[in-house]
Amino acid sequence: MNPDASAAVSEPRLLSVPQVSQSYGHLSKECRAAVAACPEIRSMTHVVRNTVVFAVREAEAEPFPGGLAWEDEADAEGRPGRRLVRWVLAAEEAMRRLDVGYLMRVLVVTPEGGMQCSRLHDAQYLVGISASGAGCDAMDRKMNKLVGKIRTGRRQVDELLGGSDEERKEPVVPSGSLFMHVLTRDMQEAQRLRSTWHSHLNPGDLHYAAYYRDWALVCSGDTFEHQELEDSFAVVSVAARRAIYRDLVSRLREELTDLAGVIAPVTRAPVRRLVLDVVDGAFYMHWLGDGEGDFVVGVTFRQPQVAVAEERLRDLIAEVRNRR
Repeated sequence: MNPDASAAVSEPRLLSVPQVSQSYGHLSKECRAAVAACPEIRSMTHVVRNTVVFAVREAEAEPFPGGLAWEDEADAEGRPGRRLVRWVLAAEEAMRRLDVGYLMRVLVVTPEGGMQCSRLHDAQYLVGISASGAGCDAMDRKMNKLVGKIRTGRRQVDELLGGSDEERKEPVVPSGSLFMHVLTRDMQEAQRLRSTWHSHLNPGDLHYAAYYRDWALVCSGDTFEHQELEDSFAVVSVAARRAIYRDLVSRLREELTDLAGVIAPVTRAPVRRLVLDVVDGAFYMHWLGDGEGDFVVGVTFRQPQVAVAEERLRDLIAEVRNRR
């Protein structure tokens, strides 16, 4: 492997695998420009069918430790990205019963860094790495725009990774169709939780939220029975979807151990935010503090509202934290 020697020292380095990267010259230029424009991105890797095609690394970033003697530099840099793609495919299989489309984007955030995986096309992915937790949002926004630009340039539809920039959070109109399942025996806490869920869940963006303490369900609520969401349950019933989301959380408990291994070259800090962005909306998992089993999950079925729904979920979580 030979990095692009013509680049200035301050520009990102292109690490390519010559035997497989020759057909991706335009794409590598787009990725290199994106990394150059977003200092929060440490590196970006292009993975095709479990093979690293190229990686773009910030000029001053040190290679990941623990590289194997026979590995190409692009392979060593791209190993976390390739492993994340495999994790994404397993998570996609776990979500298949929801009938919400394939998994387009996964964002993993820790206090010390994170990764983002975006689906370009069938079997083609871009994976970005940020070396700081605070930089993950900027990395995520840049990659979402990059993927949209690449797809429309290929005459494909922009799948709105991360939602639409044109959507804004609107005041919640109280709805009588909110379903609540509260398991806490503390009646005051139960009342507070009901009030919080009624204040934030709505048929427009945030459709489901569940609070877990030490991996045990404390409460969940949803607007699944609202007439505006009837089209979302043509295949998977309301009751089945509620059960599937509970099962998904149980499965993620095991998958998160594997995910920690995937991001270990980047950081060994615990995951504190996970976004699974599918064709029809997104699933969010936000931790409340240092406790591994204390978190809130959220769901939206509306792809344009993905960012708005997560903003709404943050508002709900702020209330849960303040009232713990």
